[in-house]
Amino acid sequence: MKRMFAAVLLLAALGILFKLTFKGAARPSLNPNPAHADARKVGNEVEVGPVVDQTAELVARYPKSAPLVKRVYDEYRLNALAIERTDGLRGLTLLDKLGIEAIYLYEKHPSDFRRLRDTLSDDAAADLIFHWREYFGDKRTDATDRRIIIAEVGRLNPEQRRLAAKYPNVLPLLMTEPEGVTELVSRWGGDEKGLIDALAILGFVTLENGHADLRSALRAIDLHGPIAIESFRLQGLDGFALVALYGPVLDLRGRALPLDQALILLRVNSGYVDELLRSHRPETVAQHLQHVAGAGLVKEVGGSPNALRLFVEYGKIGENALRKAGSDAADVIYESYTDPTLRNQAAAALAEHGAMALAMLEKYAVDPDFREILRTHGPAVIPPIAQTDASPATLALLRSKPDLSWKEWLAKGVLSASKDNGQATIRMIKKDGLERVASLNSSEIEYYQFLPLYDLVHLGTVLSRGQSPTGGEWSWAFLDGCFVVADVLSLAAAQPEGAAAAEAARTEVKSAVKGATKAIGAEAAEEATETVVRRGSEIASRGLSRWWVVKASGGAYQVLKRVPEALEKLSVEQIADLGRALCLKAGMHLSTWSPMRFLRNGVEIIRQVPREKGLKYVGLQLTQAAVGLVGVQKMEEYLKSKHPQAEHVND
Repeated sequence: MKRMFAAVLLLAALGILFKLTFKGAARPSLNPNPAHADARKVGNEVEVGPVVDQTAELVARYPKSAPLVKRVYDEYRLNALAIERTDGLRGLTLLDKLGIEAIYLYEKHPSDFRRLRDTLSDDAAADLIFHWREYFGDKRTDATDRRIIIAEVGRLNPEQRRLAAKYPNVLPLLMTEPEGVTELVSRWGGDEKGLIDALAILGFVTLENGHADLRSALRAIDLHGPIAIESFRLQGLDGFALVALYGPVLDLRGRALPLDQALILLRVNSGYVDELLRSHRPETVAQHLQHVAGAGLVKEVGGSPNALRLFVEYGKIGENALRKAGSDAADVIYESYTDPTLRNQAAAALAEHGAMALAMLEKYAVDPDFREILRTHGPAVIPPIAQTDASPATLALLRSKPDLSWKEWLAKGVLSASKDNGQATIRMIKKDGLERVASLNSSEIEYYQFLPLYDLVHLGTVLSRGQSPTGGEWSWAFLDGCFVVADVLSLAAAQPEGAAAAEAARTEVKSAVKGATKAIGAEAAEEATETVVRRGSEIASRGLSRWWVVKASGGAYQVLKRVPEALEKLSVEQIADLGRALCLKAGMHLSTWSPMRFLRNGVEIIRQVPREKGLKYVGLQLTQAAVGLVGVQKMEEYLKSKHPQAEHVND
């Protein structure tokens, strides 16, 4: 019994060993050994037969594609035979172009393999798939995105496929807006630099929101062509956005106004231009810009968002205000004086007195007494206020000097005693009228001011009118009184020549002191004016550090003139951030250029456009012969736009 049981076990073991020894391989391997086996597909199984070189048979079957057949068979033997038996020459072509990814699709996702196989209707489609083979590898674990790409490639017509094969990075743009992108490349195909820049513009526009943003960009290039491209070169994405917004105005600007200047004027004064275009034709706006250029005020009008408004609404007065006080004049007028009457008086004051008026209008903008006398008396109140307003600064300047001349020493004494200032002058004008300080309005020292007793008599006149003397009038009257005493003493000594000498000395001293006071005051007033202008502009800008950088660089116009230089040094991400606001106004959202993450063989792969790459990088990437990071970025954006519909795609 034991022997029988042992014999049964032995026979069973031999049977199992025999079955294992002669059992055939079930499926082709991803890494076959072509030198030792041949294959034949039966149903879903592949049976291994005797080793036979089937190259000749395959070449005979596809004589026109002999090189492809030999190449694929030599590299993939078993897989090539299996794919050829089920999918023919197109299957072999897909295997040749997609490589190991084709085998993966064939085994794991046969429906995707068949869809992709069906797109291989020409060489262009095959080349297109070849260019994107690595990206298909990145999408192994994302069946939804992969199916979307396959479906969209299948919808391209032969012309679009040829274009995508020549410029593979343009494929996502073609998928988003096939006809528009095809037309653009066809139009600019003869201008290599123009095509690079045109595609660079499209490359910065995001595809995540579908075709709306891309269509806006295509429309601007289609309507304004060379101007759109040149504006992009001059002012980056902001320049292109300005063409999208104000293309007709730029087309009508005329030869007198260069494109770079017109772009700056429109960019700085965009808000007011929008208002004008709501009620005026583009020709009218273009004429205003031409007049600005003809008046030689491009720098001033390009320095403030209110400057074009001042130029247009106030005509000659606005022109003179900008010429004498610069672009800050517009900010003071429109931001500090909302009342129409006060605004008109402020504009007239700036046109007449320039920087002096700018300083006083800004400094006393919230002073109700100043606003009252400005409304009543207009520009005439500016000089007397400015002259006395500089007195504290003049005194401070004198006190800061280590070595004073005798003239400066006397001037210091008079100013120390006078206590004059701008606020006191404002109150005096309000109380006693402008005539009370009319003498302060004169920039010259009149001859009669040196006559004996002039200042004493003047003081008496003031008192007799019931008016309050200023500290300066008291001081000068005191100085005049001192000289009168000297005259009396000279006469009492019966020395006429002494009286004549005293009178000459009095005239010399008064002239020197008043002259020195005015000269030093002018210097101090200039510094004070600059300080006030800075302060006013800082308040207007509502961004102190940014305003100071712009002002120190020569103003907004000078900064914008140097944008082409800056663009060369900015990264792709910085360029997009710089133009984001104006492009959004023009109906175009820009890419965010964030890192792209893929999962391959269980390992996360991060791809991102290098931060050191700049403006030219995007255009060059889109026109190169291999898929680059920009192409991958655009494809990821395109797929995001399709995700809501992707769930309806079935295997």
